[in-house]
Amino acid sequence: MRATLVLLAALSAAAGGCAEHHKLVEPVASLLRSGVVDDPVQAARIEKLTDKDIAALLDVRVRPHLPTAVAVAALRSRCDGYQPYLARLDAEELGAWEKLVGGQALLRGVHPVSPLTHPSNKPTVHSLRTAAARMGCELLLVYLRSDSSVSNFNDAAALYWTLVGLWLAPGNTLEHKTVMQAAVVDCRTGMILGTATGDRHLRRDCPAVLEQPERAKLAREAPKAALADLQKGCAALMKRVVETAVAARP
Repeated sequence: MRATLVLLAALSAAAGGCAEHHKLVEPVASLLRSGVVDDPVQAARIEKLTDKDIAALLDVRVRPHLPTAVAVAALRSRCDGYQPYLARLDAEELGAWEKLVGGQALLRGVHPVSPLTHPSNKPTVHSLRTAAARMGCELLLVYLRSDSSVSNFNDAAALYWTLVGLWLAPGNTLEHKTVMQAAVVDCRTGMILGTATGDRHLRRDCPAVLEQPERAKLAREAPKAALADLQKGCAALMKRVVETAVAARP
């Protein structure tokens, strides 16, 4: 039945000649636009930081109390780009953050901020800081993820008329893009110490009957690669935060 529906859809699109091309909608992962950063002063500062490609220390006068564990909050963007929700870190994602933090001096592991420790359905820097403080963390790392995907027919879709082409001709072009923005926050003052970004745009051609499993595969691969990209910036940022705090000691 599913193969029949795929066949009808493919033949219907091919019947119109050149199929309409749908452009990939650019995903937006903005802690400012989403309302997570709700303080006007902080909003003005983070807006300047979002133009940078690498993490940068914002205010060297803020020196976190170290050693400390790091609270990590993972936010997911909704379809409209606003009102993100707090997601639960899976084992692989949590392990990646633990590895990153474990490589930094004076940082003592990761405490995930979960819906259990943060019951509000509208996360903000203030509410996430409160949850982090309850876990005894001096630093909060919060990051927002947004995804977008699209599927289009390409020139090879003309072979779908042969029916066998539905299984053999790579007539569908799939795209999936994930973008992320992270901020490291001093829990005592609420100061945003710096930001980092990560992204990955994947594109793949496949036969019509393989579209759904291939789309699912891209939906797993793109976020994983974007997270790895984000963590490169976060590693550099964490290092600078620790160095600044150590240098300020009497």
